Amino acid sequence: MDRKLGQVMTNSRMITFIAFLAAIFAWFLHMNALFFVSVFALFFGACLFIKDRFFPVKVIHAPNREKSA
Repeated sequence: MDRKLGQVMTNSRMITFIAFLAAIFAWFLHMNALFFVSVFALFFGACLFIKDRFFPVKVIHAPNREKSA
């Protein structure tokens, strides 16, 4: 994920937002298949949120090496 976007919106929030928009369109256009896809995406976003919240990824940074002139 882009670093700039990661500061504003996490993966789970982005998936939830897109699923919410899909659910609105599905309700407005009476498209049951799209509604089920959006419900699945909401479930997936919730699972991703729980994973990110309770099982964070440990990032190992390489030591900074100063450049010699």
